[in-house]
Amino acid sequence: MIYQILNQASCCDCGTEEDSCCGPTNSNCCVSENIGLNKKENACPVCCTIGQPVENVTVRHLVKKELMLSVDDNSYWLCLDEDCDVAYYTETKAMFRKDDLKVPLWFKRDADPKYACYCNEITEEQVIETVVNTGIDSMKDIINAIKSKANAQCRVRNPAGKCCTKAFNEAIEKGKDIRDN
Repeated sequence: MIYQILNQASCCDCGTEEDSCCGPTNSNCCVSENIGLNKKENACPVCCTIGQPVENVTVRHLVKKELMLSVDDNSYWLCLDEDCDVAYYTETKAMFRKDDLKVPLWFKRDADPKYACYCNEITEEQVIETVVNTGIDSMKDIINAIKSKANAQCRVRNPAGKCCTKAFNEAIEKGKDIRDN
């Protein structure tokens, strides 16, 4: 599975501007061109899958506390292979594994829980349940139905360092399929 941003409503539309990852004090995580990352392709040293560039600030926020000082200024990539144990790696083959993170990677086969929205700690299961039981099928309305106040800090809470829109919308579609059948 490859993580992509869709041109759809995003979590940035859910909270106040101050909370938004796209607000005045944050980079716009929903537009990939605005993220100043090394665009060079780099393969995972374990599975050889081409990874997605991720800012080191994202890695620093998501590794376990005892590993935070190990995150250096190198460019990092997120391993996109759902079966690989590697989470982040560098060009120099330094890496952090799934177990080194505070959160599970939603696209890895054994993710538990499987988050649809990291900022609001909303699982795929909660999204599906909300769509099936309420008929609500917009990201903003689902977040508001599950949480009383929406947060948007994608850059430091989502392992991809970007908005959760694609994963969230995939969960909505699963819910709609269940509801409509």
